[in-house]
Amino acid sequence: MLAFIICWLGVFSLLVIGEWLRHLKLLKGEYHRKFIHFTVGVFAAFWPWILSWHQIQWLGTAMLAVVLINRYAKVFHFSTGIGREEYGDIFFALAIVACALLTDVKIFFALAILHVAIADAAATIVGKNFGKEWKYKVFHQTKTVLGSMTFWFVSVCLLATGVMLGAHTIIDFRNYAVLIMALPPILTVVENVSGLGLDNLSVPLFVILALHIAQTV
Repeated sequence: MLAFIICWLGVFSLLVIGEWLRHLKLLKGEYHRKFIHFTVGVFAAFWPWILSWHQIQWLGTAMLAVVLINRYAKVFHFSTGIGREEYGDIFFALAIVACALLTDVKIFFALAILHVAIADAAATIVGKNFGKEWKYKVFHQTKTVLGSMTFWFVSVCLLATGVMLGAHTIIDFRNYAVLIMALPPILTVVENVSGLGLDNLSVPLFVILALHIAQTV
């Protein structure tokens, strides 16, 4: 129970820090949103080493409740000021619950959540700052070539490092090689076609599915 409370307070503290940085005008809009996704996501990725799977499911459910209430109460502003309709905060909380239900392999959960926390956040920041010249549209969503390339590259790094260090005993080397070559481009496509923030759920689920296939084949 103590670990559960510490993790809950940790998430709350990150939300408060985000609001404080917003108040100081150091973060706003998309940068504020990605700060929350990055910090909370990286923190949540390591919960399997701290909490039980049931505790993670309950904590994810509690996060979902807070996110839904916050959409009306407007206590935290990480989903405002981005200029478009977004439900990424809802899908992110759902992803934590779903991944904790679908796997009991700690590194699989971590890699799935880190794709939202790091790969997606890096793609957005790089695309927003450096990708304005090379844009394309997918289902009326504006994407950038550099943003998509960044997502692909970070996905390769996450999978290559994570599987080698944490899952090398359960995934065959041949499957490891195929995974690194095939999964990042698939995830990039999934991220591109998942609108309204749905990629925060679809990408982690695809990671979990692919890792379990690589484990069993």
